Amino acid sequence: MKNRNGKMWMAVGGICICVLAAGCGCGKKKDKTEEQVMEITITPEPTATPAPKEINADAVVTNGNMTMVNLYLAESGEK
Repeated sequence: MKNRNGKMWMAVGGICICVLAAGCGCGKKKDKTEEQVMEITITPEPTATPAPKEINADAVVTNGNMTMVNLYLAESGEK
């Protein structure tokens, strides 16, 4: 009987410690800026591209009626 009471008190103590540890929240207070939703824009801003005739021909690709300029190749070719 004595051993059973000791195990019961150990279990109750363990549960109390777990409840206290879970409820403390590590003592860190949350800032309102951390709880706000971050706004993200998904539309890109238009950027100026050089005219295809003025840059390296390797940087220009034409597909049908659309002409695309690879800015990485255009900038590295000028240097």
